[in-house]
Amino acid sequence: MWRRSRTLRLVSVIAVLALAGGTYVSFRMADRAPAVGLKVRGIVPVGEERCLECHNGMVGFSPAHDPATLGCVRCHQGNPIDTTEAGAHAGLIRVPGNLSVEQATCGDGRCHPGIVARVATSLMATGRGIVAVDRWVFGEQPTPNGSATFDDLSGSPADTHLRQLCFNCHLSHEKQTPGPVTQGSRGGGCVACHVQYDAPRSAKNHPALTINVSSAHCFGCHSRSGRISTNYEGWHETLLSNTQAADSSHRLLSDGRVFERRSPDVHYERGLDCIDCHTSREMMGDGQPYRHEEDQVEIACADCHTVDQPATLRWNDLDPESQAILRLRYRRDLSDRRFLTAAKTGRALINVFLDAAGEVVLERKSDTTRFRLAPPSEACLRSGHERLACRSCHSAWAPQCVGCHTQRDEQGEWREMVSDFLADAPTLGVREDTISGELRIEPFVPGMIMTLNTHRQPLDDIQALADDGSFHRLFAPSAPHTTAVAGRSCRACHTDPLALGFGRGTLTLRVDGASTFWSFAPTFAAHRDGLPADAWTPFLQTRTGPSATRLGARPFSRTEQQRILRIGACLTCHDPETASGGRIYGDFARSLTQMHPVCRTTAVDP
Repeated sequence: MWRRSRTLRLVSVIAVLALAGGTYVSFRMADRAPAVGLKVRGIVPVGEERCLECHNGMVGFSPAHDPATLGCVRCHQGNPIDTTEAGAHAGLIRVPGNLSVEQATCGDGRCHPGIVARVATSLMATGRGIVAVDRWVFGEQPTPNGSATFDDLSGSPADTHLRQLCFNCHLSHEKQTPGPVTQGSRGGGCVACHVQYDAPRSAKNHPALTINVSSAHCFGCHSRSGRISTNYEGWHETLLSNTQAADSSHRLLSDGRVFERRSPDVHYERGLDCIDCHTSREMMGDGQPYRHEEDQVEIACADCHTVDQPATLRWNDLDPESQAILRLRYRRDLSDRRFLTAAKTGRALINVFLDAAGEVVLERKSDTTRFRLAPPSEACLRSGHERLACRSCHSAWAPQCVGCHTQRDEQGEWREMVSDFLADAPTLGVREDTISGELRIEPFVPGMIMTLNTHRQPLDDIQALADDGSFHRLFAPSAPHTTAVAGRSCRACHTDPLALGFGRGTLTLRVDGASTFWSFAPTFAAHRDGLPADAWTPFLQTRTGPSATRLGARPFSRTEQQRILRIGACLTCHDPETASGGRIYGDFARSLTQMHPVCRTTAVDP
């Protein structure tokens, strides 16, 4: 009865104060808990909060989250009228961004409820694709697709592996204490990206909350796994110890890993942050439960580097969230802008638009520096490249590892070991587009060329463990983030054994009397499945069985290898950059019917 009457009194007070037109905040009268079920709330005007009597002199707030505007309790809860530390901090939320409390903080109905709901379903929070692939490789589910999330993890071998080695980077991981974003930052929901300290951290320096998320915010998590952040900046991981990082060609991270210099992404060289290309819907989700990372990504190179007159949207066509972000960034009228759209979704790219001359420009989100965007080169538009993803040619290199071993030690802790880290242009393969169903040629890297032991054993004899475990050779689709202006040469695709999936080695066109044929000598010895350690598919054969971490993805078949190498044979004499070469490759099917007898070749197993 008390609870009911107290609630009614509070509702009555709320109604009176609302009519009075004041600004008020709510606070919890119970200990901190996830925002589920009915909690008794009290209210107090912002000006009557007592928090700053103790926390006086605080600086660093962004205007939208200044206590003078918002109060302290809206984010941190607690009891704002109690003057004792214990009483005032009862129910205090130290990290308001954690997903377990966000519905009561960032996702409060007066703040960002829609965005928080989307974040909870996003891949950065759920890890849905990672969970599915991991369970599949461990033999705990039938395909690499699934709907389970990190919230569904059990005590199975796959799930303990995920919990120990994968979960911490994702947004649903609880951040225990506030603090600046560093190389070691993990989890924390909203604060994983939006917290920024504009002065050295101290008891008086409160972090600002900003939409200008720097690439440093991404680095903590994305320097792991695919190494996207380190790739982007031009750093490749090594097996060197921290004492061997002796000069400027090496970089030592805070976790002790040593990286060596490689070519950075051209977008990094021009000064672009991650958010200058990637959209808020990609990062925070759009409410759809996507299966894998590439499904949630909505941008494509051709959205900005376009050949045809691009599709555009005016200000009044934009969704409310895009309009709100633009108002925060510019604080001026943008009704004259024509924003380009993402072909995949039709939604606006709010920092890519047509300038007064009708040229496509991209504007940095942090400081409005403009870049004119060039269309694709003539080579990109040649016949035969229609199915080729831009990153297949324009990715300068990608991290690749072979000889991996994943093993549980005697204490049940998962250990991952690798024999070498490599950095070369990625392998190419075939992928079925999830929207159109068309087959596309995309870059792939070894997702896992490894042995797996799920039972606990000492790690004193790795070779014996490798012989005992299950072996997996699965490649994964890759977006390396090492974009170069100059793409691969024709020979770098059509005569490179690594690009074709055979692995590193020497690919030679041989002539034996009237016969012309290709031979391949691999660099690496064979693994237990008979393929070279770094290969994806047998030389001039069609691989059968599971070969990739995605359904609809595979290496080139024998027929496709022969077609690629047929052009490779012609490239040994006919340069595509010459006039005669241009005629040959411009209509290659016709050229094949007019070949001189000496040019005739078939790509067959020697």
